Amino acid sequence: MKKFKRVTSMDVAKEAGVSRATVSYILNDVQGVSIKESTKKKVIQAAKKLGYYPDSMAVALKTNKAMSIGIVSKRNISEQRYIKFLDGVKSAIGDNYSIILCSDHVDNFGYPEYYSYYKRKKIDGILFLSFQEHLAEEKIDDYLHMSVEENIPIVFADYHLNNQMVNCVDINYYHGAYMAASYLIKNGHEEIIYLTPDFDTEQEQQRRKGVEDAVNEHKGIKLIKTHISTDNDKEIEAVIEILSKKDEYSAIITSWSKMAYTVLYQAQQLNINIPDEISVIALAGSNFDVYTYPRLTTCNLPLFELGQKSAERLMNMLTDTNTLPLNITLPCKLKERDSTKGI
Repeated sequence: MKKFKRVTSMDVAKEAGVSRATVSYILNDVQGVSIKESTKKKVIQAAKKLGYYPDSMAVALKTNKAMSIGIVSKRNISEQRYIKFLDGVKSAIGDNYSIILCSDHVDNFGYPEYYSYYKRKKIDGILFLSFQEHLAEEKIDDYLHMSVEENIPIVFADYHLNNQMVNCVDINYYHGAYMAASYLIKNGHEEIIYLTPDFDTEQEQQRRKGVEDAVNEHKGIKLIKTHISTDNDKEIEAVIEILSKKDEYSAIITSWSKMAYTVLYQAQQLNINIPDEISVIALAGSNFDVYTYPRLTTCNLPLFELGQKSAERLMNMLTDTNTLPLNITLPCKLKERDSTKGI
């Protein structure tokens, strides 16, 4: 069997007529080194011609870095929230770093997988993405200990820790809810129903306060707060009952887009015109909002930016160990579509 010779950076250097160091600078995207664009183009063309690609193991040994970051979350990886977050992370770390999804399962030594990966130099830092509905199950004190006491590069995404000793990037749910309620009030709605899940989280607390503050800033606004079960059948029953009393209000705010989808569908089944009879707005959006009928007005969450900013903070920590902790809060954006109108 014919053996193929492994292409090295030296081969690329000879092909391009440059030094091996220049090849390393270009293909590893080393910052702070001035190299002509024509030289970069020549090296990249030579690498493609020879079929060369940097050896990640060799890079890791040379730099003493794994060139990977770990992401830990209890969220289902198929969720749009997780997918958009990952897209943001990837945009920030570029092609030189890879992503490893880590669990919190404990190994034979009693350590969670993400901690073991860091200690074994499989990852250089960790991004924790919260699952607000199950936050009580997470060992946040352990996370904080690793970040503050062991000095492990960690960024907390959407945990709302309010801790100046660690790096946090959060979504301003209050801002989104306040903006949505103010939008309805500005459009003449004075009787509003606010549908929330039947459990309490930091996310829902912020949203509730945002809606209440917007309502309290105006006289004569009636707000009806209603908790809805996340069980599908119970949610449908509750929405049908609410829609049967449509003469008591002119607008509905839902915490989740899923609730809004149920409202839109059941309204159609009951021959209730949205938005002519009832305006509907959700405090979270998804990729499906443009496919509903009518298209759903939402307060979109900055999920891509959450991943992007979190990863940028982590990369800063990896390149500069003196980086000071920073707490960042990201605003939501109102997206007006066809499910709302003025009265």
